[in-house]
Amino acid sequence: MERSDIWHRSRLLTLLLCFFFGIFGAHRFYVGKIGTALLMALTLGGLGIWYLIDLLLIAVGSFRDIEGRAVYQWLESGARPDVPARVQDMNVRIDRIDAQLTQLQGTMIELDDKFDRQQYGHLL
Repeated sequence: MERSDIWHRSRLLTLLLCFFFGIFGAHRFYVGKIGTALLMALTLGGLGIWYLIDLLLIAVGSFRDIEGRAVYQWLESGARPDVPARVQDMNVRIDRIDAQLTQLQGTMIELDDKFDRQQYGHLL
């Protein structure tokens, strides 16, 4: 399936809207199918039959939006497009902090040794 054939919005949210408010057509409002959403609301989800069919279609990834794109991705693709870059940036920062802490630990050990020599040098 090509990228342009897949809707960028959340299939999970569509499924939850259908599950909780499907007889009122909430999931169809979400995907832009206003006309059929109003029909669903007026017929209480086609007396439950239409609601169940939509629920199954969404669950298996066959439900489509107003433009015919599949509501397929579980999470919105545009929600956090820079996550891999952010993860890489965080890894660099963690490595830098780790190096600084190691350096600080070495400095603290040296200071502790100097302090011990000053305080207890006459005993050594």
